[in-house]
Amino acid sequence: MKRLTMTLAALASFLFLATTLWATTSPQRMFTPEEAMTQLKAGNDRFATGHAIHPNQDRQRRIFTTSKGQHPFATVIACSDSRVPVEILFDQGVGDLFVIKVAGNVMDVDEVGSAEYGVDHLGTPVMLVLGHTHCGAVTAVVQNEEVHGSIPRLVDNIIPAVTKTKNDHPKLAGDELVTAAVVNNVWQAISDLLSHSPATRVRVAAGTLKVAGAIYDIDTGKVTWLGTHPDQKKIMADAGPAEVSHDAQQADHKDNVQQDTAETQHAHEVETETVPENVEKGGMSNTLWFILILLVIILGAVYIKSKNKQE
Repeated sequence: MKRLTMTLAALASFLFLATTLWATTSPQRMFTPEEAMTQLKAGNDRFATGHAIHPNQDRQRRIFTTSKGQHPFATVIACSDSRVPVEILFDQGVGDLFVIKVAGNVMDVDEVGSAEYGVDHLGTPVMLVLGHTHCGAVTAVVQNEEVHGSIPRLVDNIIPAVTKTKNDHPKLAGDELVTAAVVNNVWQAISDLLSHSPATRVRVAAGTLKVAGAIYDIDTGKVTWLGTHPDQKKIMADAGPAEVSHDAQQADHKDNVQQDTAETQHAHEVETETVPENVEKGGMSNTLWFILILLVIILGAVYIKSKNKQE
């Protein structure tokens, strides 16, 4: 009977692992802005508390996203700081996040264009600007450090945030000033995005996109959620009508059709070579089913043997 109990425990553990594996290899689906934010928050909670599950990082996930294309549920712009590994700190995997990294998480032309690709072309329901504690780029501007090369043209995007912080809090200094400037720099990046991206404003106005800010603590691993820009309505109103011209819509539709055609052709090639039918449907693999059936047979044999001994 003891052996039977141990076998049952082993089978239960296997079923739990099988369920987890199935969940992490299931097809990507569309999220609402609220669901996407919940997904990000839950992932960071797991990471910060040491309970990360590292989903969507296996071979099946790579095959799936190669054949079916990418469908991330959030666009994230973060600092290039090596201590801010976006997919890791949100406990996400391949194809889950569309990440843009640049020193100081600024929103200049290249970053705005990249963000538009994520929110408009890929249709992510969330655009998150992620600042972080002890940011070197913000610190350099706060302390008026001498920078060289092309860096001055990069950090000039941070100057308005630092200037505002100093004006609003003239008594702040040192780390406290940097901390406050990091927050204002997130707001500045969001303002720059909304001001220079009609495509983003269209989706925000339609309610299909949430643009939010957050701060990552590189020491604790926790993310502090700032929410939407407090002046979002005013920024969007000052930027002008959130409309896309008919020609732009037609051009975007044409690009989407061409990309879909190319992705479909590539998907067929990859599926023909490597993708099992049940993986495409998000089900468990043949190997997984075989192991499950084998365990059931073993369980039955152990039970029958135990019953015969008792008789």
